Amino acid sequence: MKKNQITIAIISLIILVAVVSNPNQDRHKEVIKNKLITYLQKSIKKGQTGPKDDLEEAGQVLGLMLGGMIVDNILDNFMSTDNYVVFSTTKITWEGETKIIGIGAFGNVFITKELDESLNKGLLEN
Repeated sequence: MKKNQITIAIISLIILVAVVSNPNQDRHKEVIKNKLITYLQKSIKKGQTGPKDDLEEAGQVLGLMLGGMIVDNILDNFMSTDNYVVFSTTKITWEGETKIIGIGAFGNVFITKELDESLNKGLLEN
């Protein structure tokens, strides 16, 4: 085989793998939900003072359950994905403004630093 044919074959294989492994909307939602639940857990722990008693622990579990349902509802209503065959994007629409907050490729979803910074800023302000 010629060098050009090998190069074309390798590039074609990479594109095929990208197409087959492009994450779907459920995968995007799962990654964003995990990020928001982790933020919620950190926020609850930050608000905790002193030793935990059984009532406080039960309240935290209930808060996380309700928070998870709220996160699901928010993501269902405000998150969307665009599929570009070899990669996909995660978008959030809030107050009429749409922002890309993640990119999916090769089975992974990568979240932008902007989302992480916004969540960390929220933790520091509380």
